[in-house]
Amino acid sequence: MPEVLLTAWGNASRTDDALGPNLLHLLETWASSVGIAQYFEWVEDFQLQIEHALYLEGKTLALYVDASQNISAPFSFSLLSPLQQPWHTTHAMPPESVLAVSQLLSHSPPCPAFLLCLKGENFNIGEGLSPSAQCHLQATLPFAQRLLQNPSPNAWLTFCRP
Repeated sequence: MPEVLLTAWGNASRTDDALGPNLLHLLETWASSVGIAQYFEWVEDFQLQIEHALYLEGKTLALYVDASQNISAPFSFSLLSPLQQPWHTTHAMPPESVLAVSQLLSHSPPCPAFLLCLKGENFNIGEGLSPSAQCHLQATLPFAQRLLQNPSPNAWLTFCRP
């Protein structure tokens, strides 16, 4: 069973919101080509829900990948912590709530988890990434590949910016 969880979410009908799943597909293809894909569990969805906490069971490390307008280009990378009180809506929940639900279910802290956000510009209805999002995706790919080449919490912490 893979020990590292990679979860990406986004809506392909909302232009740049598909950045997370697009990066996940590129990483999975690359990981297969270099023979490391079996070490990861690959999860893609439209949005995060309570059920995603179940994927954390037995994992030693997790990476969540999403698009955001509220970051500097091309991407941001940070350590996640479970929320004190998980929250959700009928629309979605943040990865910090997924971690909190996992903690409630297992009665122990979840594995170390990180968030990789790619800068999106256009989240309107439409198909395909904007030109700037395509550039951000290509700029983020080598960084994400480095993460997968050394999947350990200590190694990933060195990439976190204050």
